[in-house]
Amino acid sequence: MDEKIKEHLKLLNRYYLLLLDTQKLSLEEFKTDQIRQGSTERYLHLAIESCLNIGNRILAIYQFEKPIKAPETYADIFKELRLIGVIDDDFSQRLIKMAKFRNRLVHLYWEIDVETIYAIIQEYLDDFIKFREKVVDFLKNNPL
Repeated sequence: MDEKIKEHLKLLNRYYLLLLDTQKLSLEEFKTDQIRQGSTERYLHLAIESCLNIGNRILAIYQFEKPIKAPETYADIFKELRLIGVIDDDFSQRLIKMAKFRNRLVHLYWEIDVETIYAIIQEYLDDFIKFREKVVDFLKNNPL
């Protein structure tokens, strides 16, 4: 497996484990802990960036096997991963939303409320594990 992909998979796992601690908190505990809120937003951002970096690296390597369209946006990375068979259509749609949320975290951070971050951690945190598993399966079956 490509070393850069391996490194980002390790980082993704690290961020997931840190976010898992937040998942155990009640909404009220989370609302009263501004330090936890800030660190959760940051680790969520970093986990999303890791997924994007992994996807981009796969596409960069895969382009030597078959012609693929270069992604123009972060969401396009997940669209292209779907086209080459890393992820299915339903999961691709969730990851596209993740990429768009990354842009909100970075560019419109003042519009993000505590309840939204908490809901994402409660409902979608395991998407990072699912993404990791899909990537590993793809790379086992399609050595690049």
